[in-house]
Amino acid sequence: MQLHLPKTGSEIYLDGLILECIFSNFRARDLATISGVCRALRSPSQLAAYRSLVLLVQRMQCSLLRHCERGSWIHQLREWEAFQIANVMWLQATEEQCVVVKQGELKLVKCAKDMSGNSNRALNGQRMPVLRPDSVNGHAAFEFDGASVLKTRPFSQPLPQPVTLMVVARARGDTTIVDSLGPQSGRFELCHGYPSGWHPSPEICMSASGEDSAPKQSLRGSTRGTGDWHIYTAIFDNKKSEIFVDGYCEASGKTAGPNSLDGLSIGCDHNGVFFLTGSIAELRLFSCHMPTAQRVQTEAALAHRYGLEYSSVPAPPAKSGHSLSRFSCVPRAPPARTSHAVSQ
Repeated sequence: MQLHLPKTGSEIYLDGLILECIFSNFRARDLATISGVCRALRSPSQLAAYRSLVLLVQRMQCSLLRHCERGSWIHQLREWEAFQIANVMWLQATEEQCVVVKQGELKLVKCAKDMSGNSNRALNGQRMPVLRPDSVNGHAAFEFDGASVLKTRPFSQPLPQPVTLMVVARARGDTTIVDSLGPQSGRFELCHGYPSGWHPSPEICMSASGEDSAPKQSLRGSTRGTGDWHIYTAIFDNKKSEIFVDGYCEASGKTAGPNSLDGLSIGCDHNGVFFLTGSIAELRLFSCHMPTAQRVQTEAALAHRYGLEYSSVPAPPAKSGHSLSRFSCVPRAPPARTSHAVSQ
């Protein structure tokens, strides 16, 4: 490639492989600067951005979907870089990412390592969950028996909203999936509970309201705790809070409460009263309101990994003129409580 330097009038020649090697070390901001300064380097910059984007998405075990494309490759790389930085915690139920203790034929989870690189590992609490192989589509899961729990250490700083919690889990009955750290914490709960009346399989609910008493603010979806596997995405963002189950938006447009998050109790509420009867295969925590494109592409990848139903072809408009929040996994081709009961 021949480059003309306007200020000096000199010309230099760069081999394409050298450019590729150099640009592969640049972040999106640097590639955008190069692309804006030199017309001849625009295409190499975009190609480098695409290759970096693919590698980043692979590291995060996500999928690039064609209908989620927005803007240039450099712009998309910038979004994914911000998304990666916002990943506070990432637990996955694999033996490589866990410290286990053998008890007969059982493997008990002493520690679940944090794959985000932030060292927010989860340690066993009162009783260790079981690492159960072949739980969902050939993958392992943490099995919680209604008494076991994993807890992080307190975060270095409590996370203010917005916070996004994404969990692949199955839950049965009136049960907590995830909550804040301990009795002194403000509630930050994702559970099947807090119905308007008692039910053996309550609806999914999220709340960041109050501490000991029943929450005054919450969002409740329609999916019930019947023991089926789901991808739960709870976005805590004051009046912009949302809850998605398997890609469907089941509740939005109101606040779930103002609390911040000081750490996680996994498989139990923060007061140690309501324990999870079920399993968790994966948990990801983000210090942001997860953008729609990244949410869909992460959920789609999780659905593919765990063999769960998740169709992402945009649904036809409803009679009201609004379309449903549903997408499908089309891969991108490369370019050329007290009690969990409270009245409403």
